[in-house]
Amino acid sequence: MPTATPSLDDFRAEATARREATRTSLQMRQDTFIQRNPGVVEGLRECASWNDFSASLVEQFERKGDLSVNQLAAANRMLEKIAANKKAREASTESAATRSGEVDMSAIRELFATAQNNGLKKPKFYAGDVKISLAPVNGKNAGALYVTRDPDVYQGKIFGDAFNAARDCAPDTLEVLKAISKDPAEYARMTGKATGRCCCCGRELTDPESIANGIGPICAEKWGL
Repeated sequence: MPTATPSLDDFRAEATARREATRTSLQMRQDTFIQRNPGVVEGLRECASWNDFSASLVEQFERKGDLSVNQLAAANRMLEKIAANKKAREASTESAATRSGEVDMSAIRELFATAQNNGLKKPKFYAGDVKISLAPVNGKNAGALYVTRDPDVYQGKIFGDAFNAARDCAPDTLEVLKAISKDPAEYARMTGKATGRCCCCGRELTDPESIANGIGPICAEKWGL
């Protein structure tokens, strides 16, 4: 009895069956990999939009259903590093938030206003290791005061009476600013005497009277001290 010649529909059905079998096999491999390595594929997909290595691993997983032993090890190392960096950033943000707060800067702003009215274009106020300076008038932080501490470590900025601590802000900077704000002139003179440097320009004091006052005569006149 002659064998029936397969029809076009038979070929199509066979091709469809093969594709379905391939999809089923791929899905099974993917499910098995995900079950054995929880969180890996999800983590890679989250990073794929900005990390080329993650994107390449996701592409292979989608195509082959798994990753090689070396690829899996590299993926785990990368994801662990990303998680550690994220945790560190969150801890840093939380730490900065606890070091921020309100401080009455009216007396310090009055000193800056006096210095500017007396011709100082970029006045800087020193109090021990703390330096307070005006933000550029044409910058995005116009009106703010920048706070740094030796050796020029940025502590944060003050908008109005709100001090926003930076990541590397020292734990006691807010308390120091509060102490300065109570009587900035006296605090500056006190630290100027202790350090031997002018509280308003930071230069070394050499004149005996200036050393005793903690401020040089020119700065005293400019700042109204």
